Amino acid sequence: MARKFIALSEQVITDINNGVRQQGEKMTSLRTFASQHKVSMSTAIRTYEELQDKGFLVAQAKSGFYICKPSYTNNHIDFAQFNSEIKPPKRIDDSASLTLNTMLSTAQVTPEFMPTQRLTKFVKQAFDSPQLHHFHYPNAKGLTALKDSIENHFKQKGLAIKSEQLVVTSGCIQAVMAALKAVTVAGDCVVVSSPCYQGLLQLLGALGLNVIEIPSTPEGLDLAELERVVKELPVSACLITANHQNPTGHNLSITQKKWLAQFASDNQLVIIEDDVFGELSHNHTMPLPIKAWDKDGYVIWCSSVSKTLAPGLQVGWCEAGRYKNQVSRVLQAFHGIPNPCLQLAVSRFIETGHYQRHLRELNRVLASQCHAYRDYLKLHLPSTCKISSPRGGMALWLKLPNIDCEQLVVYMATLGVEIRPGSAFTSRDLYQDHLRINCGWPLAQVRPWLDKLCDYVLHN
Repeated sequence: MARKFIALSEQVITDINNGVRQQGEKMTSLRTFASQHKVSMSTAIRTYEELQDKGFLVAQAKSGFYICKPSYTNNHIDFAQFNSEIKPPKRIDDSASLTLNTMLSTAQVTPEFMPTQRLTKFVKQAFDSPQLHHFHYPNAKGLTALKDSIENHFKQKGLAIKSEQLVVTSGCIQAVMAALKAVTVAGDCVVVSSPCYQGLLQLLGALGLNVIEIPSTPEGLDLAELERVVKELPVSACLITANHQNPTGHNLSITQKKWLAQFASDNQLVIIEDDVFGELSHNHTMPLPIKAWDKDGYVIWCSSVSKTLAPGLQVGWCEAGRYKNQVSRVLQAFHGIPNPCLQLAVSRFIETGHYQRHLRELNRVLASQCHAYRDYLKLHLPSTCKISSPRGGMALWLKLPNIDCEQLVVYMATLGVEIRPGSAFTSRDLYQDHLRINCGWPLAQVRPWLDKLCDYVLHN
């Protein structure tokens, strides 16, 4: 079967590249595809999953599969390969951010692309709503209306979650923090992918947890190394971003997501899934998280509207599976529930359809900007440099051979600009020649700084 599904997917890709199949064209159903090619349903499913992983096919809930030709061919940066071992997180100094311009360093979208006026209107309406009792303590598990809205929203995207299983939090990082405190104690070991978002590494350090980095691959994670680590080392939990990973922007394949959900169940291993960038998909179709294949409740799925609406709202959530009560107790102890007024505003913003319309426009803008940044950097950097081709999110991951990016950070700071070196995304001595660039602001606003950055690379 393995050779057959690869051959079939390659034939479909050839048809797309030759114009036989067109962008937006609906593919035949899985059953029809299997019948046409005289293969089993499992082979047809693997073929479609392979096409989705390569960006040539998108699934739309209750509609089917559609052709989606990638804007860029794969240009994977070579991921570092190493033997995983226990490490304490490195201390990262963020004090410079207080005085430097952070347009290129912080994964955030310019406020001009956010629906500020409409959102403000919903907040004002929510404050006057008879649904809220301002002089009572809020429900420790979050507003029912918001949880119902979240359930309905993601059901339309093919992710079946139950509102009663959701716990509302003050953002995604707090959801991750609560999950970690619920299932670990100081000194425990947590598996992460390498590279890993520095905010997660900082959180692990603050909680006194050790890190075991697993090498990344173009398909996602080195699963053989993960299997070895879980067998040989005292792993308490895995902390994984499956979609539009920060900083690389790559996704785990559907096959890997299924494998991880089953692996967690087989080993009674907690997977904490940070899916904060999941809805920021450049092809307008949200890839499903690992949680979609979690049958036994070992995956704690965390997300928020911090990247999609506004970080200041501080409204997030987690579907904690079998750990719901433990997570709820942690949040209650740390007063981790967001303002009910903001919860109701977000709920109504979702229910009225404004959120989905905003996501469509935001993803169009982010796709355009990531392409524009990438084209500009490819034009002005040496050909030896490599730039990621993200399918979602708002970051580019750059490899600049023979450049000490920590020195580049120092140089850019003299210009009043902060950039994020690759070494910030690991607990190991890796990625010294890597850099993450945020694409959340219009290229015209940051072009002078990118010119300085490219000039430094060219002359060093």
